[in-house]
Amino acid sequence: MIARWFWRELRSPSLLIVWLALSLAVACVLALGSVGDRMEQGLTQQSRDFMAGDRTLNSPREVTAEWLEQARKIGLQVSRQLSFMTMTFAAESPQLADVKAVDDNYPIFGALQTEPAGLKPQKGTVLVAPRLLALLGLKIGDSIEVGDTRLRVAGGVIQEPDGGFNPFQTAPRLLMNLADVAATGAVQPGSRLTWRYKFSGNPDQLAAYDRYIEQHIRPDQRWLSVGNSQDALGLSLQRAQQFLLLSTLLTLMLAIAAVAVAMSHYGRSRYDLVAVLKTLGAGKAMLRKLLIGQWLTILLLAAISGALVGKGVEALLLVMLKPVLPGVLPAASGWPWLWALGSLFVISMLVGLRPWRLLLATQPLRVLRRDAIARIWPLKYYLPVAALIVVTMLTLLVGGSKLLWALAGGIVLLSLMLAALGWLVLQGLRRLNIRQLALRLAINRLLRQPWVTLSQLATFSLSFMLLALLLIMRGDLLDRWQQQLPPDSPNYFLLNMTAEQVPQVTDFLQQHQVTPQLFYPIVRARLTQLNHQPVDPNLDNALNRELNLTWDDNLPPQNPLVSGRWPPRAGEVSVEQGVAERLGVGIGDTLTFTGDTQDFSARITSLRKVDWENMRPNFFFIFPPGALDGQPQSWLTSFRLHDNNALLVQLNRTFPTLSLLDIGNILRQVGQVLNQVSRALEVMVVLVTFCGLLLLMAQIQIGMRQRRQALMVYRTLGASKRLLQHTLWSEFALMGLIAGGAATIGAEAALWGLQRKVFDFPWEPDWMLWLTLPLTGAVLLALCGGWLGVRLLRGKALYRIYNAE
Repeated sequence: MIARWFWRELRSPSLLIVWLALSLAVACVLALGSVGDRMEQGLTQQSRDFMAGDRTLNSPREVTAEWLEQARKIGLQVSRQLSFMTMTFAAESPQLADVKAVDDNYPIFGALQTEPAGLKPQKGTVLVAPRLLALLGLKIGDSIEVGDTRLRVAGGVIQEPDGGFNPFQTAPRLLMNLADVAATGAVQPGSRLTWRYKFSGNPDQLAAYDRYIEQHIRPDQRWLSVGNSQDALGLSLQRAQQFLLLSTLLTLMLAIAAVAVAMSHYGRSRYDLVAVLKTLGAGKAMLRKLLIGQWLTILLLAAISGALVGKGVEALLLVMLKPVLPGVLPAASGWPWLWALGSLFVISMLVGLRPWRLLLATQPLRVLRRDAIARIWPLKYYLPVAALIVVTMLTLLVGGSKLLWALAGGIVLLSLMLAALGWLVLQGLRRLNIRQLALRLAINRLLRQPWVTLSQLATFSLSFMLLALLLIMRGDLLDRWQQQLPPDSPNYFLLNMTAEQVPQVTDFLQQHQVTPQLFYPIVRARLTQLNHQPVDPNLDNALNRELNLTWDDNLPPQNPLVSGRWPPRAGEVSVEQGVAERLGVGIGDTLTFTGDTQDFSARITSLRKVDWENMRPNFFFIFPPGALDGQPQSWLTSFRLHDNNALLVQLNRTFPTLSLLDIGNILRQVGQVLNQVSRALEVMVVLVTFCGLLLLMAQIQIGMRQRRQALMVYRTLGASKRLLQHTLWSEFALMGLIAGGAATIGAEAALWGLQRKVFDFPWEPDWMLWLTLPLTGAVLLALCGGWLGVRLLRGKALYRIYNAE
């Protein structure tokens, strides 16, 4: 009996929408949850490879043996590195090299790519970068002088797992064994050294050593983990996860709204049927059995169909993202399944419980009086409780992400603006003297039931707002993200120039049709005082090393001024907003720096917002010209060059003291991430759009049911079908125009939060949105409402629809 009841009821459009919306919610949560879970695990492994360990300790001096013994005692594996700059020689040719000396455990994680493959720096041998080989005219098997010793070149080093990105102090890489460092004589008292210690182990061992090291670490040392050591590629993949998370939130919100609207409509359409069944003797137990059985069947079908669709979407997303993901992704945990089925249960309870409860409470008296409706669970109490549960569920799902609060803020603002806008529009419509009959009838319909009109406007506005958000995320925000790395982005940095070499380098590059970017002067100094008081190095990691200062009278590109005035004058400095917040300083405070020759102070007169991901030279502190003339200086520039190794070798031979950094590989990886994420978002746009259309169709269907009786009266009084069709088109077009305008306000509010607080992009109002969204809403609702209206007015369709419901 339950099966027959279910299959009969499933022909109802409202119940069909409920099933489809629940299936989409399960599919979206399962697919995005599985992909996100696997990406997070894969990125953790990838970050370990990039660090060549689970933890890294950076120190300007060698740490005590006690620290390392404690790590081994806990069970951690330890690897040591030492980095320094020194001159290398081949015959009479000198070349500055960036030396990294490693022990036999290097690398703990990741792969050292060498030519020939599979090499490691053994005692008495070195691995050198191909550019260093070219500069010194060496080949594999030759000898190279490093300080006081001569070592054999065993091969070339192509890529290190923990190579990192340091645009301010670099030279061609030379990789040697730690046992050979003493023989070079390059490490002397006062030498600038960087010791790195890599640790690996299981989570319990790492946590135990975390507690130990935090008690002993000094201010000039840094303790890094995979959670606080991110490179450009890792940040790009995190952005991909944020976009996919946004799609999940939008789909869930639309699915909840669609199920709520469709279930409410289905329950109201079955009041008469339940009243008749009760009149004929059906008891509450039998009706409860039928309704609960029907609901459980819908949930089972939604779980099965949603799981199938979700696994398909997961496979499709992984195929699209495969080029930018780690080679082998671990299997997803059971959490995505738990969240998907939990979401299904919570949504069904929130939006299904009240309609079923009202349906069971229907009084037999309704057979005689249609206004006999059970008064239980008033909406003024039920809606706030349901909204609180939904927000709590989404908070647990996304971990309190700013995405959720940006969307919630947009929806709240949309609700407030819609209430005000709807009230003003309805009041304005009352005062209009409309001569066109169809439009006048449409306005009268909207004014006759203002609360019903406002509820429909709220649903339409929510649909338009969430759909517009995703489409703009897919288009505008992604385009702005790609603009961070335009095709002409520089892929080489040139460093350590003297002031005399700047015009010489400029002439050399221009002679070879290469245009350098801006030249930046560099002065190295430490921040030692805030407002003439000694600074606490624990305030910011930037204080634990020498800072790169510069001067300029032009505001650098992509450095918008947050507060204060530009340019700084004598005795003043402009500070990056983030470091100012971490130091607790602002406009008017005084900073004191210690340089190589003297101390100097400056007062903060402006704060800048710096985009640290644009692969261009950026600075914490910018002084006015002449302020740093008493300090040793070097110069930096960048340029773009397409596969011309001969020119690079000639550049290094002409200027052997300069350092050249190639970041082309990083740019290619980030660009690939952007392209693949763009393709993956196309899948999510389809899912969210389909869910939004379900919500629109559910609300339009309710509108048709509410308009049926009015249309029947108009038709009985002699109104033509043509007039009624035009009335429906005008009514839905007017609602679409109002809903689109309100949705535009909510979308702009949510976009402001997303762009400024989540994706860290400068926000600008999208004026095209203000034009296209209201017009699109008007056209879409007019077409949908007009099409259903034509069906409603065709022949005896009014009576067939009544009987079907």
